[in-house]
Amino acid sequence: MTLAQWIIRLNALFFSLYGLLFFFVPETLLFWVTGSAANTTSAMIDTRATYGGMSLAIGLLLFYFSMKLVYEKLGLVFVILIMGNMAFGRSLGILLDGNPNPVMWLFLVGELVTLIISAVLLTRGQVKSQLT
Repeated sequence: MTLAQWIIRLNALFFSLYGLLFFFVPETLLFWVTGSAANTTSAMIDTRATYGGMSLAIGLLLFYFSMKLVYEKLGLVFVILIMGNMAFGRSLGILLDGNPNPVMWLFLVGELVTLIISAVLLTRGQVKSQLT
């Protein structure tokens, strides 16, 4: 397995577990991540759907990309887009809203490290792909 496949698969595992946890223990995870709680039934439903459903879908798609060498480049591009946009949104939130909790800093560092590693792998030209 290539390093690119490992990066894609680690992201797949993270997003899949994150999604499953938000399906089954959304109150606990939401409080751990944000320090707040959903205060209506619709908020809890949307938390399960967005944090749970979308995260699991991303994880499963990344896992699929990691299983087929032909999709390695596409998988890395997908990781770069996800991490780049999450890091941008989180950074914007920190700048505009201020006072992030330690989890926000942990996630931002993880997003930036993953983004940099993925970008280096992609630009080094060692990524296997039959897609151009």
